[in-house]
Amino acid sequence: MRAGNVRVVVGSALLWAWGFLCFLSPALFPERSGVEASIGLEYGFFASQASVVVCACLVMLASRWRRFIVRRGAFFVAALLVALTTLVLAWAVRASALGAIVACGVVDGGAVMLLGVAWGARYSLGSRRMRSLVVLSFLVAYLLYLVVAHVPGPASVAVVCLLPLASWALWRSDAAARHELSSEVFPVRAGGDEGAAPGELMAGLWEARVLPWRAMSVLVAATFVGNLMASTVMGSSYASVDSLFFGGILVCACIATMALVPLTARRGALSVDGVYRITVTFTAVGLVGVMVFGAAAIPVGGALVQGSAFFLQVLVFLVVTQSTQESGLSPLLSFSVGQALISGVVFAGNVVGKQVYALFGSGEFVLDVMCGLGLLALFFMLVGRTGAPHEAAEPAPERPVADAPATADPEAVVLERAARFSQSHGLTKREAEVLGYLARGRTLPYIADALFVTTGTVKTHTTHIYRKLAVNSRQELLDQLDAFE
Repeated sequence: MRAGNVRVVVGSALLWAWGFLCFLSPALFPERSGVEASIGLEYGFFASQASVVVCACLVMLASRWRRFIVRRGAFFVAALLVALTTLVLAWAVRASALGAIVACGVVDGGAVMLLGVAWGARYSLGSRRMRSLVVLSFLVAYLLYLVVAHVPGPASVAVVCLLPLASWALWRSDAAARHELSSEVFPVRAGGDEGAAPGELMAGLWEARVLPWRAMSVLVAATFVGNLMASTVMGSSYASVDSLFFGGILVCACIATMALVPLTARRGALSVDGVYRITVTFTAVGLVGVMVFGAAAIPVGGALVQGSAFFLQVLVFLVVTQSTQESGLSPLLSFSVGQALISGVVFAGNVVGKQVYALFGSGEFVLDVMCGLGLLALFFMLVGRTGAPHEAAEPAPERPVADAPATADPEAVVLERAARFSQSHGLTKREAEVLGYLARGRTLPYIADALFVTTGTVKTHTTHIYRKLAVNSRQELLDQLDAFE
């Protein structure tokens, strides 16, 4: 891979690994055997998930009032806060300071969401193959978890504290490449203030309705099933954390490897639909195992269910990346909403699971009923018409806009306008194709993938278009196209 891709994979992996290690590993646990009772860390985890949802809602509300800018310094402050709260959490868990644990969770939720948006925006700048790098980054994060979770003593806490700062440093080192790419991503960019965050983070469409809600709803429902089961099995103690979470991470690593190995052979784009079906199959196998073998199957079956729930969150991230690339959405909006959906369903699944445990316990009858309901839900999600998300195809108009009905596809209308505009200005056939993609907010790497050419070739065609139309930017080009009669 190119050096830029290595920075993106490793940098984002460090952030994901922090999330697994801070709240889902024994790294911060007090050194006492068994951990048979609650240690309060789950309350910090719940607070962090709720904080993500609240922050995403604030972003959506603020975007309606006025255009706002996130300064570059905000990302360093976020990384520093995450590192400091990790130290406080390590102390608070040992001192049973529940208030401090919850406060750290609230701070972590907002800070990590902002850092997640930054990496999501970076992934959205590339071609469709960047989705494979998203999965690879999570695979690297899983491997980091497996190593760091078993580092003895305070060294593990020190490593966890350094992860968000190292992630920010790699994000910051990628600034030059990010600026170069962002100038060609969106037709509308944020102001040219040098102190502002790069344009790809703020610009683009601020319309949440464009997000693939139908596809994400299926992933969210499947994630809820996994978190509900894992929370019920754990109950109020941490006695099962090693088997469930450690085994779950191993399952995630297996799914990620199964998704990436065929790509290495075929060098194609990642199929979200195919990975979704693999993940749900792992969930179903785990549920059947618990139903058939009872409590004896919980270490393996519970790990399969927990791991699948973890990985379904990765798929939500993939779907949001795909939608941001193809529809020109603002990454700040799209990835805030995506992370809020993930956090909301994780929060709901865990809270409901704790309530089920409090009311009915985690006996074999309760597990059988829950596994049966979970299998039924997964069955309908797999075979129903609202099944897993599919790859979006490039729309193509079949008739002129003059003959189109009032409900014509907006993208088809844009394509027709671009075709007539190209003909009237003497653009070549290939230049007209490139203009059609530019008019719909596609990135240059995306256009290169679609046309089976290099990004440099697309840049050359874009330069020729600009020269023929006497424009200096994509915005000027789009202004001409919008004014075309």
